[in-house]
Amino acid sequence: MDYFPTLWQYGAAGPVVAMSRQQKGEGFPGQRIVVLPRSVVARAEKHPLMRGLIPTDVGYFPNAVGHLRERPDGVHQAIFIYCRKGSGWCEMNGHRHAVKAGELLVVPPETPHAYGADDSPAWSIYWFHAKGALLPSFLHELDVSVERPVTRIGEGPQMLALFQEVLDVVDHGYTTLQLLYASQTLAHLIAAMVRDHRSAHSDHPSTHQKIAQTIAYMKEHLNQSLQLDALAALANLSRSRYVDLFKRQTGFAPIDYFIRLRMHRACQLLDTTDLSVKSVAAELGYDDPLYFSRVFKAVNDVNPTVYRRTRKG
Repeated sequence: MDYFPTLWQYGAAGPVVAMSRQQKGEGFPGQRIVVLPRSVVARAEKHPLMRGLIPTDVGYFPNAVGHLRERPDGVHQAIFIYCRKGSGWCEMNGHRHAVKAGELLVVPPETPHAYGADDSPAWSIYWFHAKGALLPSFLHELDVSVERPVTRIGEGPQMLALFQEVLDVVDHGYTTLQLLYASQTLAHLIAAMVRDHRSAHSDHPSTHQKIAQTIAYMKEHLNQSLQLDALAALANLSRSRYVDLFKRQTGFAPIDYFIRLRMHRACQLLDTTDLSVKSVAAELGYDDPLYFSRVFKAVNDVNPTVYRRTRKG
């Protein structure tokens, strides 16, 4: 984001493009802006723990009346703008996109664009520019592109706290430790955005809750053999739909996930009790301890006896 209400846009190497409309890039009561010196950014890009993701500019614009930016040549960084209140817009690739409260606008690097606040109510935005080798993967996980630059991520308190934390960290200086902390906090923030994006884009608002309910049911019935059809019925979903949604949210098929929950409980029992392997198997509903041991090894790479002997902590 640029911060000079003049007729020029500034980039890493100086003025790069003349403005075509009256623009207001800053000057909002209560705003916060931190722009890292480009020499500091260049140093961070060489650090093995920071080259993946580096915040270069971070800010907060409350009630940004008249906010407007045009960049016909784009910028070298990706731009993330989270609309907390009010509304705004973005123009990219010949299309105009509305940006509402709870939505995230992402402008990929080197992409010509323009964006600004609506007249009423003007948006209040948290924003940052970022560079790094991990950016393409993060943008992929957010499902954003030039064609679809806006996505809903909701209004979670953790995300707002992480925005504030990134701002606070870079506002306190550019030491290597501060920059490392800022880099990792920014990664945490974008990961939270990915999580909230996935939750917000469930086909139905209660879908996430339905899957969570079946997981809670699994945890309460670790000593039983659960059937896929019963779990799907509990979620009030078809078998195929339930499996698809469950995999999206957890990364595992339902029964595979249930088995892992059982084996996690087996690990706890082996670590904290003197129960025999046969007794642990029985606690989890396995009549055949040999079969239990095979399942345990498939999940944990070692059998229960070896696991119990392994030093931990």
